[in-house]
Amino acid sequence: MDSRREVILAFLKTHGPATLAEIAAHLEVSKQGALRHLEVLEGSGLATVATADTHRRGRPENVYKLTAAAGDHFPDGHRELTGELVDFMTNEQLKQFFQRRAEKLEAEYAPRLAGLDFAARVRELARLASEHGHMAEVVELGDGGLAIRHCNCPIQDVAARTGLPCVNEQQMYERLLGTDVARTTWMAEANDDCTYVMKEKEKQIG
Repeated sequence: MDSRREVILAFLKTHGPATLAEIAAHLEVSKQGALRHLEVLEGSGLATVATADTHRRGRPENVYKLTAAAGDHFPDGHRELTGELVDFMTNEQLKQFFQRRAEKLEAEYAPRLAGLDFAARVRELARLASEHGHMAEVVELGDGGLAIRHCNCPIQDVAARTGLPCVNEQQMYERLLGTDVARTTWMAEANDDCTYVMKEKEKQIG
């Protein structure tokens, strides 16, 4: 694969969804030059593009993100090491580790959600999750609720073995959003994503 396309994949993996302008700036090429590479990645099923959900004036920008298939293009040797580390930790140590990890993420996320309404907090949470490698997106549900879909998990093997990261993440979402959050799909159960469903508290029935 062309080295520029590898750079784009790595940028989207670490940065999350990005506009054409952001990708071009990262590559230090023109938008047209970046677009040629992105079109190849789209054609290969490694990237998708959609119109950005933005409140800024002017023409909406296209936002590019990785597909689940793009995960095969990243090194995964760390997973074996992670699995070995888990083997050396007791259940209590694992519980404490992932709890502290969730607390650290919550402390990072909370200030960035302050002052936002419910829908905006959900969308910001999805963006923050993408920054940490989850390739997250927000889905609007027919009943007025919202869902955050994680299309990638950087610690999937460990999450599947213990379930602890996912439980802590679900509880963290509940605290940050001030409402109940249900997980309806899970990669560890052969689903394509992990989906967290939520509705604004005052709109819940009962």
